[in-house]
Amino acid sequence: MLRVLDAAARAIEPSIDVTLFFVVENEHLLCKHSSGARAVVYRGTTLERIGESLPARAAAALHSISLAKAFEGIVPGDRCAVAVPVLCGRAVQGVWYGSGATVTRMPNARKIAALVACAGETYSLALERENDRNEATFDSLTGLLAPRAFRRRLHELVEESRDGILSLWFVDTDRFKRINDDYGHEAGDGVLRRMADLLRAHAVPERDVVGRKGGDEFCMLLRGSQKTQAIERARAFCAAVRACEFGVAQHPTASVGIASFPFDASDAASLLEAADAAMYHAKRSGRDRVAYAVEGAGFALYE
Repeated sequence: MLRVLDAAARAIEPSIDVTLFFVVENEHLLCKHSSGARAVVYRGTTLERIGESLPARAAAALHSISLAKAFEGIVPGDRCAVAVPVLCGRAVQGVWYGSGATVTRMPNARKIAALVACAGETYSLALERENDRNEATFDSLTGLLAPRAFRRRLHELVEESRDGILSLWFVDTDRFKRINDDYGHEAGDGVLRRMADLLRAHAVPERDVVGRKGGDEFCMLLRGSQKTQAIERARAFCAAVRACEFGVAQHPTASVGIASFPFDASDAASLLEAADAAMYHAKRSGRDRVAYAVEGAGFALYE
């Protein structure tokens, strides 16, 4: 939505060469989106919500404010600018900022303010959908645990298993982008659903935990499995993927990285990182194989 808004604003006012979008986070305005060569470094920066900056003044006033001698632009070189709050009712959802470096006046600032105001409801709906996805327990495409729910469960099980052993698979669907590009997203979705089915088939019911990491990546937590067992089971999974009929000529394979707690990591986050790094080792080594973390020595391939 923000990219569309940027393009529409630039069409209305060609002098704009920078756009920023700030979201409200407690007492700050956090830049979540930036566009334009002069604005590359501004994503992730913060402004005081109660302050003298143009976005802060627009948020406080609940209406657009243009650059004047009394105000300063956000980006060095700004000669004209407008900040417009994105509202839901009278609640500020964010602030859109556009500026230019070639002229001192932005004659179409009011049209831009009207455009951004119309985008407020659309942005609020997009936020609601994103929050719904973030809070979802199960992934709508595959039926596996959603990314945040899986990370939460991983953390819980690591904390509960301080004296036990957990092994984690990090699974990547090899060359998935090519499948999407060549056969379309519907075919790609079918591949991901089939991968999820295979993972469920290789999980021990009521013991192992399977989740979608995001995109074409998956994770499976093997409770009570030594690393050697996890490796053997991962090899069987890769063989099953190789033998499976996915309905596309470009047959996908799987690269699997494995790490075990407490040998390769001291907490849930580092366990996930170690398994992820092992998966990339498998991909760099030729794909369609299993790699695993080796204590104090990086990673090794199952041969």
